[in-house]
Amino acid sequence: MIKASIATAAVSLAAVALPAVASADASDDYPIPNRILKTTCTVDQYMAAVRDTEPVYYQRYMIDYNNRPADIQQGARDRIYWFFSLDYAGRRQYSEDTATNVYYEQMATHWGNWAKLFFNNKGVAAHGTDVCASYPPNDPSVWNWG
Repeated sequence: MIKASIATAAVSLAAVALPAVASADASDDYPIPNRILKTTCTVDQYMAAVRDTEPVYYQRYMIDYNNRPADIQQGARDRIYWFFSLDYAGRRQYSEDTATNVYYEQMATHWGNWAKLFFNNKGVAAHGTDVCASYPPNDPSVWNWG
């Protein structure tokens, strides 16, 4: 009984003393899919690709987008263009920051799903990034759905 108690105490001490990876740390696909972190496509290319490969997700996003005030729409566009302007290291750091600090992304305080089309679905990201390079890099019409 004493040996079991000592062993239990030793395991407990080791668990407390050894650092562990926090469960909120970002991974290659959380909170932002790795394909989005690595893509060289522009926002417009990606949105056009998603419009054609995952029309239901594109439609849902655009309905939600169009239900926002004009300043929130502009803020979401500005923020996602800023994100896509970052290199891989910058995007990876942004992913880490959003995974570990709920207050990091201020755009989310105005519209919780502002980046849903880009960040929240690995399948959509995979399908969009597979073909996005074949779309024009500058096509602002992707923001007009109706």
